[in-house]
Parts: sequence; structure tokens; C-alpha cells
Amino acid sequence: MGFFKEINTLDDIPQFEVDKVAVSDANGNRIPDAYSLQRSDSGQHLGFVKDSYRPIQVDEMLNIINDASNIIGDIEHEGYTESANGKKMVVRSRLLHDINLDGDVIQPLFYTVIDNSGMGSNKSIASTVRIACDNAFHLLKQDAENATGRFQGVRHHDTFDEKIETMVNQIKANVRSTVSFADTARRLRGESFSVDSMAKLTQQLIPVEEEESTKRVLKRERIVELFRSGMGNIGKSKWDALNAVTEYETHTGKQSSEKFIRSFNGNTLSNQAHKMLVA
Repeated sequence: MGFFKEINTLDDIPQFEVDKVAVSDANGNRIPDAYSLQRSDSGQHLGFVKDSYRPIQVDEMLNIINDASNIIGDIEHEGYTESANGKKMVVRSRLLHDINLDGDVIQPLFYTVIDNSGMGSNKSIASTVRIACDNAFHLLKQDAENATGRFQGVRHHDTFDEKIETMVNQIKANVRSTVSFADTARRLRGESFSVDSMAKLTQQLIPVEEEESTKRVLKRERIVELFRSGMGNIGKSKWDALNAVTEYETHTGKQSSEKFIRSFNGNTLSNQAHKMLVA
């Protein structure tokens, strides 16, 4: 993921202020309860908000991540990226306890999304990277503590202490997710899966259409190919099947911060495959 810039500490991330600027119409009349969020350094418009909204500044959010990480311990912050001129920023952090599946090593990660658009809350998302092929898989399953399945996030009206507490709870939930995923991965490695089963899985993920494009057919064929010959795969287990899909998503097509952030929506092929394979 070359669009991530490496950092040694959170202090290496460039910071900017977000100003809440009153909005006027074409005649110069003030529009009630309407504000533009703008970068103070460039004037770039990031989003519209109402009067009650208070921006969480980038440096404030980085302090929250830092304090929460220090409370939990064994966390390194590795990189960051941003999309749409800073509407969203993502900090990549590593939990320093790798998962070793008989030499198949998985690194537990979490990503913190800083939303400067006014359209969403800041949140922490659990993820993993398989070292053999640099596959990224986001652990977006529903948490029992959050029956709606939606990220509650760090809200802009919370106090600073409340924001730290929220971030600590989210990182702890990430730890639980990776522990649970390690158990799932071991189970999938022990469950046989044939090439024929893989072909049927791709047809569930990418349903066959009456008049479908060659591109759609080749997409399914490529995923089956990765099941047998993807990095670290031998084409014999459900673990190979899941990694074939994640390798396809992680390495196919142009990769960008925008595409990466969209992968957090939970409706990716790899998350669909995960649900099917563990059912």
C-alpha cells in the first residue's frame, strides 16, 4: 500500500486546523445554521455542518490516539494517508503481538479514521495483514457490545476524557477481534475446500448474469487461480479461499487512499467471503 506514508511517531503526521466558516448566499446574506468546514492552511472546503458542530482538530485526535495507545501498551504507529485533500485521514497502527499459524504469520493492525468532513465520527477499525502476500483484511463483524453493528466512534461533542475512553474501548475491541480472528483462521486452515467449491463461492460473490462481460468472467477465474497459486496458498482449505479473495482485492487494480477507505464499508468481497466460509 504505497499510498501510506511511513512514520516513526504520530508527531510525523502533518497537521492542519479545520475552521468553521459562516456561509452566505449569492447576495451576501448569511444562511442561518450553515457553516463550511475549511482547512486553515489552504482554504479547501471539506464539508457543511450546523452551528452545534465542533471540529475535532487533527492534533487533538492524534493526542487522543497517543494517550489511548499508552494506556493499552504494545502499539506502534506505522503510517498515515489522507483522501480528498484531507476530508478523511487514516492512521495505521500495529498491535505488537503477531499471530503465527505454523509459520503463516498475520500482523494485527488497527486503522484510525479521522473525519474532517462533518459527515461522520472518528473511529478505530481492526484489521490484519498476512505477511506472505501483504493481504489486508478488515475485521468488520458486528460486536456484541454494539447491537446495531455500526461504529459509535469518537463524537465531536464529547469531552476530551470521554474521547480517550471511547478510543481505549475501540482499541480493546480491536484486540478482541484479532484474537477471535486467529481462532477463525486456525479453523479455516483445517477445513478442506476444493477447486470446485471455490468456483461455486466465486459465483455466489459475483453472480453469473445472462449476458455478462468478459471482465466479470475473468474476475471469477482470477480468484479461483489465486486459490491455487496465490502467495502462501495451496488450494486445499477455506483459509486458501479467504486469502484468494483478499489477495484479489488488495492487489488488483489501482490502489489509492480513497479505495482503501471505501473498503471499510463492510460490503467488500472479502468480508462477504468471510461470512460465507465461517457460516
